[in-house]
Amino acid sequence: MLQQGGEIEYVNEHWYKYSRQLDQFPEMHPDDNIHLEWETYLKQGVEYIKETRLKELTTGEYRYHLLRITPIKFEEVTVRWVGTFTDIHQQKINAEILEQKVELRTKELLDKNVELERTNHELQQFAWVVSHDLKEPLRKIQIFNGVIKEKYLKDNNEAISYLDRSIQSSARMSRLISDVLEYSRLSNSSSFQETNLNEILHELLIDFDDLISRKEAIVSVGNLPVISAMPSRIRQVFQNLISNALKFSKPTVAPVIHITGELVADKSIDSPAKENGAFCRIIVEDNGIGFDEKFLNRIFIIFQRLNDQSSYEGTGIGLAIAKKNIDTHNGIISAKSQMGEGTSFIIVLPVNQTNHVLK
Repeated sequence: MLQQGGEIEYVNEHWYKYSRQLDQFPEMHPDDNIHLEWETYLKQGVEYIKETRLKELTTGEYRYHLLRITPIKFEEVTVRWVGTFTDIHQQKINAEILEQKVELRTKELLDKNVELERTNHELQQFAWVVSHDLKEPLRKIQIFNGVIKEKYLKDNNEAISYLDRSIQSSARMSRLISDVLEYSRLSNSSSFQETNLNEILHELLIDFDDLISRKEAIVSVGNLPVISAMPSRIRQVFQNLISNALKFSKPTVAPVIHITGELVADKSIDSPAKENGAFCRIIVEDNGIGFDEKFLNRIFIIFQRLNDQSSYEGTGIGLAIAKKNIDTHNGIISAKSQMGEGTSFIIVLPVNQTNHVLK
């Protein structure tokens, strides 16, 4: 208890662990001197709260305390002060230990991130070198097989059949190498920018024009929104989905592909439509062979295939690339399908991105 002017008039017995006299303030750590601050609060008549370290008389140890001095007022006039020192030493020590552990762990994580980035860069370099070194001999195998077929095996149908298999296998190997290299490049950083999805699809459909014509396919594109995106990566997503829709069509039915988009309320596949929503939902729907939805979790995993390779060409990487690109955009991708009833791929993306550069 302190008098109106701040003089001590009453203490409990715990006081004498830190002071030998009633009117002698405990010795504080040199870095925690509070006297000047306290005088200011005393003059203003407002509560004073401060963490400080008090020196224990018997051990000489400085222990953390929370000092709280509260004015007692009568008719707006301060008549007394009540002060308390609450021992918080153990909590402070525990907090400091925790902070040290967090700091150490943070440093370890930063070091690990640096190591991972270096390893990732090395793997990308390795993938590029290996891909380049593998594709060159494959190219020669394809060329020489073609020469042998045309020049020496014109009348040997059995040999031509075996050689055609070899040519096809080397072509698949070349595509696989290209796709693996493309997948490894997806960790490269890129910038978000305002992206017109309709323009991307218009350019992409021009590239597919020949295949669309040969398959007599019908492709319709609705009015898609302008979003913050990485154009090249979004293009990869649409390219893989359209390519799959054309590839996995029914043998006797012309492919029909509908691409639609709308703004939605939140990042979920079944989110309700909402004007000026923060997310957009894009659906790529086809009338192809479809698949059993029990395999839904497999289709976005690299090298996973649901169809016979002899019937449908591919490396099993396209949808994995699509998913990785959508993940990079903080979005989600899923599918709905039934065997023989076509497939709908559903993508939900933020309209605006909070980060300008992601990896």
